[in-house]
Amino acid sequence: MASVAEGPLPYKVSGEESSSSNPVDAVIFFEISLVLGIAFRHVLRGTRVPYTVALLILGIGLGSLEYGTNHRLGKIGYGIRLWANIDPNLLLAVFLPALLFESSFAMEVHQIKRCMVQMLLLAGPGVLISTFCLGFALKVTFPYDWSWKISLLLGGLLSATDPMAVVALLKELGSSKKLSTIIEGESMMNDGIAIVVYQLFYRMVLGWSFNLGAVIKFLTKVSLGAVGIGLAFGLVSVFWLGFIFNDAVIEISLTLAVSYIAYFTVHTFSNLDILIL
Repeated sequence: MASVAEGPLPYKVSGEESSSSNPVDAVIFFEISLVLGIAFRHVLRGTRVPYTVALLILGIGLGSLEYGTNHRLGKIGYGIRLWANIDPNLLLAVFLPALLFESSFAMEVHQIKRCMVQMLLLAGPGVLISTFCLGFALKVTFPYDWSWKISLLLGGLLSATDPMAVVALLKELGSSKKLSTIIEGESMMNDGIAIVVYQLFYRMVLGWSFNLGAVIKFLTKVSLGAVGIGLAFGLVSVFWLGFIFNDAVIEISLTLAVSYIAYFTVHTFSNLDILIL
């Protein structure tokens, strides 16, 4: 009879935790989190307390109880530790393509066209200005004797914004659709631009030499390459969907699968997979 060998787990567990925890605890915590989220949203409906802020406070409270009281939450606590120690690459691979694709897919095309100039200004020059301002502040503030390359590297990393909670709050409050589109679209664009800037300064820190021509060539290659692959996958999927009529299973499955396949195709060749979505 063939034996089954256990492979490596996608999360890190200490010796003490491995003797008591079970992968099922992660599922239990996930289900309890959904119930708590539903309860908070139902209770806070009609109040002025933002739903996302309440969830943040809830998460901080549960984490503090577990890590500050030595497993006083039992199975829920073990589930918290399993989720906290999950492999970050696995977490990104599972959630990032779907989140980015859903955000871009839900945006209205005519609103994007109206707000494109503002989004490009904020995501392009805005990220560059933020990178240099943060790099300068890090260089002159912290006593770590960082070089300008390292300071700008961290500045580029910190320039990426994630205003999804803000966008969700704006939608709940019924704010201007144009404002929500600008914030959400700029966020998606500046994530990709910030990664390109980060990759550039990361190579400089490693010792690569760049003149102005090499910088322009690098930026053009990595940005247009990822966008081109994403556009190619998009055109193929649209062409395929044109032959499908009234079959929601195929339409949803194909749309979701293409977003993941495109993401991992670019991820195989570079670290600029966010740009394709």
